[in-house]
Amino acid sequence: MKQDQLKAWQPDQFDRFVRILEQDQLNHAYLFSGFFGSLEMAQFLAKSLFCTDKVGVLPCEKCRNCKLIEQGEFPDVTLIKPVNQVIKTERIRELVGQFSQAGIESQQQVFIIEQAEKMHPNAANSLLKVIEEPQSEVYIFFLTSDEEKMLPTIRSRTQIFHFTKQEEKLILLLEQMGLVKKKATLLAQFSQSRAEAEKLANQASFWTLVDESERLLTGLLAKKKKVICKLLN
Repeated sequence: MKQDQLKAWQPDQFDRFVRILEQDQLNHAYLFSGFFGSLEMAQFLAKSLFCTDKVGVLPCEKCRNCKLIEQGEFPDVTLIKPVNQVIKTERIRELVGQFSQAGIESQQQVFIIEQAEKMHPNAANSLLKVIEEPQSEVYIFFLTSDEEKMLPTIRSRTQIFHFTKQEEKLILLLEQMGLVKKKATLLAQFSQSRAEAEKLANQASFWTLVDESERLLTGLLAKKKKVICKLLN
């Protein structure tokens, strides 16, 4: 997602972060609650740190660094995801070991932790000292579907930004992709992120499951209606 798209989907948060960048006040640790644009915002901020041809504080989106960050291949931007629904303590301890080191291409490093609520409690606690006393130019972005799922100790040590679900915009996008209004609305309500909605939109197995669920629900409601009619008669 390019920055013009990000601004369209999360205008308030985009403008807030542009002001933060202009004032050179980017914090070392953020908690992004909600998946609608949170990963893209973290990547945007990483680009703003490493871009070699910025326009003011805005990344150019065209230089080598910007393109590598977009592709998830820039060496100083690390993306951490759960494995088997958990982010293990060992993985975070490996991460902590990198915090005292300078980046490969500059002094800065960015760490983006997706589904951060799935960190083992010991893993989350091992990050507390680093958040409070960063030893190098490290920026950490915790991404979660719901801030309440995060440990209070993490919440209290990070700046929290909310990325609310843009359902109407998502419905419009899905309609532009070719879905009828009913399907676009259902998928927009079901999906936690734009990426998930776009992935499921053309996934035949998902719509087969939807059809089967609707038939099952219709059958159950019909049986319930018959039972009620018998009782009333």
